[in-house]
Amino acid sequence: MGTRISSQRHIDADVVATKSAAGDYSIVVSPTFSVAGHEYEVVLDGHHSLAAALADGVEPVAAVATATVHDAVALLDRGEVEAFLAAVHMGDDYYDVATGKLVF
Repeated sequence: MGTRISSQRHIDADVVATKSAAGDYSIVVSPTFSVAGHEYEVVLDGHHSLAAALADGVEPVAAVATATVHDAVALLDRGEVEAFLAAVHMGDDYYDVATGKLVF
């Protein structure tokens, strides 16, 4: 597993509370890829479940997406990291979800 990153900062507290109450900590991440010698994986789905897991001190249950599940993963399979990051971009700068620090 690489550093888990996201470009979605908007998190609805009510949705997080619902996820927490249900124990829904499931997320979907990209396969691990490398940029400038650092390993990363992008949260593709489950941002609110991830926020609930972090708030509750629980390890999220991560499933790694494949190209058959998420089309953009095919870009990673071809080594097109920049195209992949553009395709899954959600509007904010990419940041480390554990620390909140900007990555790129």
